[in-house]
This record gives sequence, structure tokens and C-alpha cells, in this order.
Amino acid sequence: MIGSSNSSDSERVCADSQETLTISSKGISVLLELVQCTYLPVSRFIMSSSIEKEAKFVSLAPVYIDALDNSMETVKEIGIILKELEKKRLITLDYDIPLQDYDYKQHTNSVIFAYFTESVNEGKRNPSFLCDTANIELGSMALTELGERVSCRLGKIAAC
Repeated sequence: MIGSSNSSDSERVCADSQETLTISSKGISVLLELVQCTYLPVSRFIMSSSIEKEAKFVSLAPVYIDALDNSMETVKEIGIILKELEKKRLITLDYDIPLQDYDYKQHTNSVIFAYFTESVNEGKRNPSFLCDTANIELGSMALTELGERVSCRLGKIAAC
């Protein structure tokens, strides 16, 4: 489960001959889960306007939900970890590549998406509120080649 570790420890690992990366224990957990699963679901919450077609705003991303009742705090914490891993070029977050045969109910039926939808619906009552539609874009995350090499160097994967 991503983000389940409470430790704030981190490890330094050589990404290649010129670069050393510091990865938090929670970041390491994400990498190891991706080694086991290859791909994991990710989504982002979008507000848009049915009147102004160009009005489209990412409200929350990346979103990884492993329990329907994940709190906003938990989702944001995991999102920060995923952004850090993406910035370090260890993972990709692809919102245009949803997982085949994955129903995304953890995301679409989650408490946090229901809250987001309710917030957008409340905003509709205000005439100056531009966005009137809550959407979710479904995607996937995966290790990059660098992420695979780093995961192997962590020494926690026997197959490497």
C-alpha cells in the first residue's frame, strides 16, 4: 500500500555515475510496489465549464486512492510523493493511458471524489463561479528505465 509507512527516513542511491538521489521511505515503497505491479492507477480531478469549453482546471493531481475513505490529507501526501518521484524521472504519470481491465471504482466512488463533486455543485449556485462540472481523468503510473535501475540498486529486489 502506497504511503503506509510512517517513517520519514530516506535513502541515498546512485541513479547513475553522475547523480545521487535521495528518496524517502515512502517513495521507496512506491517504487517497490511498481516493481511488483508494473502499473498502478492514478487520476486527476478536473473542474470545467459547460459554457466556456476552454475553461478546464486541474484541481487535484496526482491522485492515488487505495481505500474508498482515504482522507484529503492522505491523498495529498501520496500526491506529493508521486510528484517528487516524477520530478526525479523515476516514474511516469500518464493521464491519457488508463489501465485496461481496471474499473477505477476506488477513485470514482471515493469519499474524496464525492466531496470534490459536491464542492463543484455548490459552486454552481454562485453566478460568478465559472466551473460547473466535476470530472476525473483516469490514467496510470509506471517506472521509467531510471526508476527500474534505481529500484534494483536499492538492493531490495532479488530479481535484479
